[in-house]
Amino acid sequence: MSKKLYLPHSTRCFICGSENPVGLKHIFYVEENSVSSDIFIPDGYNGFKDIVHGGIVTALLDETMGWNAFVFGKGHNLYFTRDLNVKFRKALNTETPYLLKTKFLSEKRMFAITKGYIIDKDNNIYAEAEGKFIEISDEKMLETVQYLLFDDDKPYHRKTLPFRK
Repeated sequence: MSKKLYLPHSTRCFICGSENPVGLKHIFYVEENSVSSDIFIPDGYNGFKDIVHGGIVTALLDETMGWNAFVFGKGHNLYFTRDLNVKFRKALNTETPYLLKTKFLSEKRMFAITKGYIIDKDNNIYAEAEGKFIEISDEKMLETVQYLLFDDDKPYHRKTLPFRK
């Protein structure tokens, strides 16, 4: 089994912001050739009763796939989403653990192409997405890096170390 190497979180991001009072506070890690996140969506982020809102599912896939583009792509900065196509296969229940896994598909011209899946403990697929991501400018990266946070007790992926203060 490979070692988890973590990715930084941020202050106010809806998905990973540790200081966002309404955010999900998810942690991302690299394991083998995937960026992943153990997800658990509390009640209150639903559309229908006990069902996670599709926008929340999309945001989770988008964020994790963007990290995958950064980790496995050729760029040195984080990535913005250019295109995202989501397929909802089964409803995700609130208050239920899932795993979000991603894989890097290719890099064509300036775009990194990634795929993401949300699965349960039995590997049933609940949602999947494919996206095209583009590296942000050096100027935008300088603005963004000040909001990245690293915990002292976690090993971080080597590509994130230049951002550590």
